[in-house]
Amino acid sequence: MEQPIQTNIFREEGNNYIPFLKKGIFVWGKTKKPAFTLAEGATHVALLKNKRKSAFTLAEVLITLAVIGVVAALTIPTLVKNYEEKATVTKVKKMYNTLFNAYRLAILDYGTAGEWGITGRDEGSQDEDEETYNATNAILVRDKLLKNVKTVKLCDNAKDQKACGVADEIYCIDGKNIDFAISSSSKSQTASALLADGSTVVIIANGGVYGFAYRGPGELSNTYANIYYDINGTKSPNTYGKDIFLFYVTENSIIPCGSTNETKFAFANNCYHGYGVACTAWVIYNENMDYLHCDDLSWNGKHKCD
Repeated sequence: MEQPIQTNIFREEGNNYIPFLKKGIFVWGKTKKPAFTLAEGATHVALLKNKRKSAFTLAEVLITLAVIGVVAALTIPTLVKNYEEKATVTKVKKMYNTLFNAYRLAILDYGTAGEWGITGRDEGSQDEDEETYNATNAILVRDKLLKNVKTVKLCDNAKDQKACGVADEIYCIDGKNIDFAISSSSKSQTASALLADGSTVVIIANGGVYGFAYRGPGELSNTYANIYYDINGTKSPNTYGKDIFLFYVTENSIIPCGSTNETKFAFANNCYHGYGVACTAWVIYNENMDYLHCDDLSWNGKHKCD
């Protein structure tokens, strides 16, 4: 039998040598030594027939999917809720900056709120479909304060309020008690505005025989108007501390309800309990809504849940 020849079995292409078969020998590398020898006339190497094939069984796949489903059911709602709360915090802080800057500009044009001619809280009408009564003091505050804020629609009378995103019913933070301050027949005491981002601002003027609404010492001793900010208009939950937040117009500033100096609506009594209006300052300064998840937070203690 002719012996395999192991010379001249490299084909030169450029600077490289390409191995090829000659007389049943496969050669690799520039040493020109055979890597292995094929049988005479063989053209390929067959795979081993006993090579083991691995795969998941149907039961294993189903178990894995079930575990993934359970983990997703436990974690996804929490992730979604965390995202929604962070988005709310961002919106409330943005509105605070918007109102603060708007008031700065209004002061340049009209002086401070004490110079605007506010005579007190509007009496309102007992007819929730009132179309003729306008809350002149609330309208005065709204038009001066929001002069430099982009609005889509302004609403003056009670029947008109829903067109500006004012919900039919507004709830306390416990979700049970309805707050009538800006709902039902008291809508006629308000002036509202629908903003370009779909949020709503509702204003009620203070003052009159009761004075300009004392809320605490210093800047809070006179509050000329309440500003209710609803981040999503008529969409649920329409609840203080969740999607509705309260600000005050004072002599020189815009102050969020529930700040450390406030005595009327203190955080401890009116965020966890009561209306829920005192959560506004907490959201802005602590940048969280953890009061919805634990009940031992305070301005002088814990600022986040464990």
